[in-house]
Amino acid sequence: MRRLERTIGGFGSLKVRATIGDTVFATSVFPSREQGWMLPVKAAVRRSEDLAEGDLVTVTLEL
Repeated sequence: MRRLERTIGGFGSLKVRATIGDTVFATSVFPSREQGWMLPVKAAVRRSEDLAEGDLVTVTLEL
């Protein structure tokens, strides 16, 4: 339980380590009533993985 408490942030967010392609980055996921969970993807990650709006990606998340 203690580990989970440290990962919970403002607005009910959860701190995660995300992997998209070869890029690993620290971020948070945020709950959304309409869409489940939202994952913001930093501009640097989008550039390094050559991502554009509407692209489908595989994401690995770790708490």
